[in-house]
Amino acid sequence: MALFLTMSSFAQDIQIGAKGGFDLTSMEFSSGDLDKSNRAGFFIGPSMRIDTPVMGLSVDVSALYDQRNIKVGTRTLTQESLVVPANARFGVSIGDLLGIFVSAGPQLSYNLGKSSFQWEDIDHYRKHFTFQETTLSINLGAGAKIGGNLEAGIYYNVPLGKTADFTWDTLASELQDLDMHTAKSKTNAWRISVSYYF
Repeated sequence: MALFLTMSSFAQDIQIGAKGGFDLTSMEFSSGDLDKSNRAGFFIGPSMRIDTPVMGLSVDVSALYDQRNIKVGTRTLTQESLVVPANARFGVSIGDLLGIFVSAGPQLSYNLGKSSFQWEDIDHYRKHFTFQETTLSINLGAGAKIGGNLEAGIYYNVPLGKTADFTWDTLASELQDLDMHTAKSKTNAWRISVSYYF
């Protein structure tokens, strides 16, 4: 927010537009008993690009609806979020119609949908998965600007903390009792986006 306010106070040009695309999510667990999985999702929402007096430097801020499907064991869970990335960008122009840029910045995500899931597997063991209500992460990316209105970019998103908790139980045969297991997860994502500024 501080970066946004500072940049907007001496902005040369502000453009409003729309951004959309898809992401590929990889969930990693702190327990080796659980497999990683990749699942696709999509995002869409308004975006704002702020050009500054510094040659090649700009900021883009978006408010995106993001929906991802994540597989945990044999169960597929849907996460719905409001994602607010704020990226500082540095770019150069190649002729009048083409430019390239690199970008980096923080991203704040707010969970909008169901955050807690419970179920039993085919052996009647209980599973409980909970998304964090708010997560902070970092975006690193690059892209191309085509003309004055169209942009395409690819970003890698890395969370700064855990994104979910998972607990499950199994039968400890030697005790004829249930063992409870816990694991934390981190959700990294590749994001491909297209933006159009009016």
